[in-house]
Amino acid sequence: QKALSPPRLMAKQVIHIVKRFGLVGGMEGYVWRLVHGLSDHGFCVTVICEEVFGEVSQKVSVRLVDKARPKPRWKSMYTFRARVEELLRNQFKDQSVIVHSHERSVSHHVTTFHGMPIRDIAKTSLPRFLSPRIRGWSQLEREELFNPNVRFVLPVSSYVKRLLQHNYPELSDGALEVAWPGVEGQHEDTLPQSAPDSRTLKLVFVGSEWKRKGLARAVKIIQLLRKGGSAATLDVYGVRQNQVPRSISKNNWVRFNGWVDVIPWGKFDILLHPAAQEPFGMVVSEARANGVPVVMSDRVGAADLHFECAAIVPLEAPDERWVRIIRELKHNSSRTYEIKWTWDDLVRLH
Repeated sequence: QKALSPPRLMAKQVIHIVKRFGLVGGMEGYVWRLVHGLSDHGFCVTVICEEVFGEVSQKVSVRLVDKARPKPRWKSMYTFRARVEELLRNQFKDQSVIVHSHERSVSHHVTTFHGMPIRDIAKTSLPRFLSPRIRGWSQLEREELFNPNVRFVLPVSSYVKRLLQHNYPELSDGALEVAWPGVEGQHEDTLPQSAPDSRTLKLVFVGSEWKRKGLARAVKIIQLLRKGGSAATLDVYGVRQNQVPRSISKNNWVRFNGWVDVIPWGKFDILLHPAAQEPFGMVVSEARANGVPVVMSDRVGAADLHFECAAIVPLEAPDERWVRIIRELKHNSSRTYEIKWTWDDLVRLH
């Protein structure tokens, strides 16, 4: 059943669907910047959400739905989806609008796919596939991708696009368009032009989802660096010391900084990002925009942007190879910055 009229070409009214609207996470920050960018270009933008964080532009209209119980997440998504559907049918049914979802909705025309396909995760083991949680997320995902209103599916990287095509071969290639996250533009005179003045090799790791992003692997790599004679340290942002196992937290050369609004990039030599699965990896773009070289795994979507001062290492490569590449990058790279794709570029794509 189609809840909305088909959008007219160049419809100027756009609805974005996201549970949390604000600069409180990677996906949420993506939506916040896209919405405000579209409104600055003259579009009438409405956001349907459960919560708002921060001060919203007066140009943007916000419609709140009642907050669903937070756990389990897959059941709360069904509740959120139903409340969004009710609002769309009651208030926008006869209007010419483009509905753009960032969640598991059903009446949207466009959906941005920010994460990994649940089908890919479910294939890893039979018991997980049989769980109600996996079955619930799988149903939500399929209905997000194949509801009859959908015109475009926008994966945030080629990596995610390939996984979607592998798991859902019935997806039309013409309906898939990569829409990378952006980065704030920088001015050259505000950036450090040389590496930190220290004999210590200062690496940084960023990410609250530290398991998926490879913190344990990062610690092992730096342990090997130190055994080889390098005075290396690791600063960790996004996670506190009491949130990780003692095998990680006991090292006195690892410093935990928790959540901060701004990473002090100028203090560090290299961003280390050995992620097992990273749909994009906005921290990679941020590091390069601030002149910090990057060593990352081949499971990071930001590899699409082909940064010059970013080394891509196969996840399965031995730690010795990671160590060698870190040393080479430290020796051969400069503090020049790279900006390949900004939030304004994302807005222009839309």
